[in-house]
Amino acid sequence: MGYTDLREFLAKVEEFGELRKIEGMDWNVEMGAITEILYRERAEKSPALLFDRVKDYPAGYRCLYGMLNSPKRFALAMGIPLPQERGLMPLLHAYRQKMTGMKLIPPRYVKNGPVLENVMEGDDIDLLRFPVPVHHERDGGRYIGTADAVITRDPDEGWVNSGTYRVQLLDKNHCMLYISQGKQGRIQRDKYLEKGQPCPAVIVVGVDPILYAASRYQVPWGTSEFDYAGGLQGGPVEVIEGKYTGLPIPAHAEIALEGEVLPDKKDMEGPFGEWHGYYAGGKKEENVFLVKRVMFRTNPILTCAASQKPPHAHLFERCFIRSAGLWDGLEKAGCPDVKGVWVHGAGSGRTFNVVSIKQRYFGHSRQAGMLASQIPPSAYVGRFVIVVDDDIDPSNMDEVIWAMGSRCEPTQDIEITRKCWGSRLDPLQFTDQYYNSKAVIDACIPYEHIKDFAPVAESSPQLRKAIFSKHSKLMKELISGD
Repeated sequence: MGYTDLREFLAKVEEFGELRKIEGMDWNVEMGAITEILYRERAEKSPALLFDRVKDYPAGYRCLYGMLNSPKRFALAMGIPLPQERGLMPLLHAYRQKMTGMKLIPPRYVKNGPVLENVMEGDDIDLLRFPVPVHHERDGGRYIGTADAVITRDPDEGWVNSGTYRVQLLDKNHCMLYISQGKQGRIQRDKYLEKGQPCPAVIVVGVDPILYAASRYQVPWGTSEFDYAGGLQGGPVEVIEGKYTGLPIPAHAEIALEGEVLPDKKDMEGPFGEWHGYYAGGKKEENVFLVKRVMFRTNPILTCAASQKPPHAHLFERCFIRSAGLWDGLEKAGCPDVKGVWVHGAGSGRTFNVVSIKQRYFGHSRQAGMLASQIPPSAYVGRFVIVVDDDIDPSNMDEVIWAMGSRCEPTQDIEITRKCWGSRLDPLQFTDQYYNSKAVIDACIPYEHIKDFAPVAESSPQLRKAIFSKHSKLMKELISGD
């Protein structure tokens, strides 16, 4: 991978000029606002932001935003070469190629690691020792867990899950862990709570890029994200066995909180500016997380993700991770000849998803759309799935809209499904029945006219090749803008 932990990753990011260190900002909304303003102007062209000397905190207690939000940072994190071709699809192909060829590798338990450089237990625990931000102006409090990994174990089947869920700080040793209904960590947690038992959990709030990416990718039920992360990095993730939970704790994490979700203690959680760019879901009672042990490195880094109206500082990698996941799910579901998938950032990395196929039979495009609408990641609060032909780049919105406007007949080519997987966090959710509906838009050439449809007005591949060969210097200058 070229790095062993978050610090080595950031050192390499700094080498190629994509890390900006900023000092003296306030933990109360300033860091989140600076990140939002920058990324709204420059999106994935922005550097990662490492805040130090945060107000009220000593030097060395740092907050990181935008960890993977550029092509170079994402490629470095995933251990893949950065393609030379323009556009998003070549990088997605490289990422998928690595995923397809990898094997799951279980974690390796070790006795020690950097995360144990400092340990707080019992009355010594003080979560306010860390510069926990208020990310947005209307947040219900300080959120210590945003770009995190929450580790739980299924009490019946024994496998370990790691997911990215939000964690609100209550006081020195209590948090609120919110997990949306239907998520694997929520299902595991509820199995404990329904029996009146506490749910053991570890919240890693200074997480390395590989485990973070794995925690955001919905692996199949029963598969551990630790095994998936091991496969991505080509070797086992080193972990320490939790003293109170028995759960695996990443040995090279920056900060880890070990404890349990209490079945008989609740408090009010939220609101929080969420993934779609809204304060949706309001304030609601949730079970309290009791922190029994805090482990952290000297001069720790708190990894952060402030979700605002798109674009924001953790959409780029979300689109890649979820596009690859949706593509993989379609192939495993038996949908042939998928040529491209893109989960668009403008849809907050969930609500607007495009699938490109090479049509092979009557109904192929509708099959692809219906499948894509009901499998992760688009199944959860997805709104629109658009299916296009293989001459359309699914990541190029101009091409997608052109296909919708010229190949989709609304009276015949839009399907609506109802009572699908929704969420309390959906800004269109006005009841406690968490359903949503989805539209599948077939923007493919009708299969019965695939051979006699109006030809596209564009230069042929042969002519393009001849022009580039004859006028190579001119074309390079025109395209590069030099």
